[in-house]
Amino acid sequence: MEKKENEIVKNEVAETEVKEEKTVVPTLYVERESFVGNDGKEYWSYFVKGKVRNRDVKVDFSPKDKGGYEPLDILFDVQPKAQLIIGKEEMTDNITGKKSTYSTYTLKTVDTDGSEYVCGVKPSRDSDKALLGMLINTLKVKA
Repeated sequence: MEKKENEIVKNEVAETEVKEEKTVVPTLYVERESFVGNDGKEYWSYFVKGKVRNRDVKVDFSPKDKGGYEPLDILFDVQPKAQLIIGKEEMTDNITGKKSTYSTYTLKTVDTDGSEYVCGVKPSRDSDKALLGMLINTLKVKA
């Protein structure tokens, strides 16, 4: 009888250890606008606009690779704006075993029939990463 009671207590402790705090990240939407390049062709730029300390900021995004422009075109055919999903992933070095975490950025739209369209993107420059962090912090304070 005592053994079962101890097992129940151990299970309760294990459950409380698993719980973790989750940070609520505000929902951001990426838009696109066309521009004409030096070669006279029409191209698209992808961005998030917002305000940080009463300044208008624009965070530019680009596809993860050169082939990413085609999926982005398909994604934006569905909706004029795409939800930006920021995730955290961890990578382990096979040689040293050192773990490092990094952010992932994905755009998502949903078609009228419920089909999801997703495409990986990245902030275009380090300054865009900095501005995105500032924008998220500003939105968290307002929430």
